Amino acid sequence: MDRMVSRLVVKMTLLVLMFQLAKAAAPVAKFGCPDRCGAISIPYPFGTRKECYMDERFAIECNETANPPRAFISRIKMEVLNISVKTATATVKSPVISFNCIGRVDGVPLNLTGTPFVFSSKRNLFVAVGCDTRAFMTGTEPDLVVWESTWGNLESNVRLQENKMCSGQNCSLARIPSLLQVFNPRLVSTNANQVGEGCKLAFLVNPTWFESNISDPFAMQYRDYVPMDLGWMMNLNDNDISTHCEESHNQSSKSECVCEDGFEVNPYLELGCTGKNSSLKKKSCYFYYPNFIFFLGFILLFLFERLF
Repeated sequence: MDRMVSRLVVKMTLLVLMFQLAKAAAPVAKFGCPDRCGAISIPYPFGTRKECYMDERFAIECNETANPPRAFISRIKMEVLNISVKTATATVKSPVISFNCIGRVDGVPLNLTGTPFVFSSKRNLFVAVGCDTRAFMTGTEPDLVVWESTWGNLESNVRLQENKMCSGQNCSLARIPSLLQVFNPRLVSTNANQVGEGCKLAFLVNPTWFESNISDPFAMQYRDYVPMDLGWMMNLNDNDISTHCEESHNQSSKSECVCEDGFEVNPYLELGCTGKNSSLKKKSCYFYYPNFIFFLGFILLFLFERLF
């Protein structure tokens, strides 16, 4: 009787483990590779070891001596706050670039040229802060006049719908071009009679964070960094119906490749995107992760029955 109970307990334990593993999130890192740096997920094509990232451009330096541990994209020396394969973006600390602000050194442009990284046009906004100011976005062809303000009047040819916090007077939001790799804002005074240039700020920022955390745009002069999202360019199978990518106008470059609705896992792994729905078929057939768990579990149960 005791032996029968023990066998039943072992079998039930194996079944529970099978279901728990099948329900667990599918792998996002390469097999055998660390998938976290502290609380930060590190999905492929990123990795913390040579055998774990696609190439050195996606190497992550994990500073485990910090509390909590901190992750950095080694090639561009930017600190990572989050990496998501669902949006194919890496949220990083992006500097607030200042001009003529007391107690601050004027900022330098951000240049990602020579890397696979781009400033996500879907998940960032260009924010300019200052009065009597004309804001330019250089690095585009031609330079883009983003915003022009005075204390009482506003002109803008790219300005988004105003919100309560950044209304367009002394602060404005603008979209950025797709696949932008150089952020070199130029803010100049429009008032020849103004004594001094006045403090002006420019930065790229995740709009959800900005609207939720900032009540006074001029208070940004007391912040060094804001969260900003990077995408990365990658060559994937053009005929893969399971993957959607952001494309440039000439469709020669792609970034922010994600699994289409109805598919899951990581499009950058060998497994690629696999269908959750039987009516959705991928042109390349791969072994679906939960199926593998069930298959392995039943083999273990079979061996247990034969041996015991």
